[in-house]
Amino acid sequence: MGCWRWFQGILKEAGVEVTGENREKIDEVIHEVIGETSKYERCSADWRKVSKEIKAEATRKKKLIKKVQAALT
Repeated sequence: MGCWRWFQGILKEAGVEVTGENREKIDEVIHEVIGETSKYERCSADWRKVSKEIKAEATRKKKLIKKVQAALT
């Protein structure tokens, strides 16, 4: 999914490498964070808005990193 580009920095910081086995779980976390208005396989304005918010708010970014790590353990 092209919308993952902004998310690559988060994954790197979380120490997560996307694989075929964990991609679905990571995708679920992303969609949980973005909200129900985003649709699978489609980029939306929600992606851009949330990515800017996460980049601007360190605590929100840390929460997202923890969610990703928790989803994969």
